[in-house]
Amino acid sequence: MTDEELKKVIWQKAYDLGVNIIRSCSVLKWKEKPIQAPEFWPQNIWPWVQNVIVLGIPLYAPMMVTTPSMIYQELYDTSNRVLDDMAYHLSNFIFSKLGYKAMFFPRDCYYNIEVLENNPNAAFSHVIAGYYAGVGSIGDSHNLITKEFGPRLRIVSILTDAPIPSDKMLKTNLCIHCKKCLRSCPAKCFSEDENRIYYMDKVACTKYHIQIKNEHHWPCGVCASVCPVGDDQKVYRGSAVITQEGIQHCQSFGS
Repeated sequence: MTDEELKKVIWQKAYDLGVNIIRSCSVLKWKEKPIQAPEFWPQNIWPWVQNVIVLGIPLYAPMMVTTPSMIYQELYDTSNRVLDDMAYHLSNFIFSKLGYKAMFFPRDCYYNIEVLENNPNAAFSHVIAGYYAGVGSIGDSHNLITKEFGPRLRIVSILTDAPIPSDKMLKTNLCIHCKKCLRSCPAKCFSEDENRIYYMDKVACTKYHIQIKNEHHWPCGVCASVCPVGDDQKVYRGSAVITQEGIQHCQSFGS
C-alpha cells in the first residue's frame, strides 16, 4: 500500500465515523513555523510521532447563538464526547488494523475550569495542529477559523507514525478583521495589538467562564458565535438565526 493509499483508507474510516473535516501535517511543522516553545512540540513529548491528523465537526449556529445557556452547554459537551469517541476509534483502527502507532489527544484536557486560572496553558494545542494541517487559519480571536464552519467547530488530534502525506496549509487568512469578537466579548479579554492578532487576557477569559459556570451555564463561545466567516452561515442569510427574545428564552430554561 502506498502512502497515498494509506491516507485514503484512514480518511474513509474517518468519514464513516462521521467526521466533517480531516487534514494532516508532519510534526516538522512545529519546528519549521514555531509558535510555541519546544516543550509543547508533539515530537518532543512522544519521539515516535511523525504526523498529526486533525478531525473536526461543527457546532450548530442556532444553538451556539444562545450562549451562555444549557442548550449551548449540551451542544459543547456532546460534540466533545462525539469527537473523543471518533478519535478513539480511528486511533484504534490505525493501531489494530493498520499496524502503526497511534493515540489521540483529548480535545479538552484539564481537571476543571478553575485550574486554568493559575495555569491557562494546554499541553497540546489542537488549534495550532489545525493551522499546520490546513484546516483553517488562526483569527484575531485566537480561534481556528475554517471555510466550512468559521470558528464554530470542535477539533481533536491523532498522533501517529503512519506515513501520511501532509495537506497544504492555507495561503490566505480567513479572518476578515471585522472586530465583532473584540466588541462582543463579555469578558473584554481582547485588545488590539497593531498588525498582529488580538492580545488575549486568558485569565480574564477564564474568570468569566468560572462565573457563568457558577451560574450553571457555560462555556461562553461568544467570540466564535458572532464571527461572520463560514459556509455554515449561508443557509441563514436573509433571515434571523434566532430572535433576541428567543435567546433570552433559551437562557432562562433548560429542557
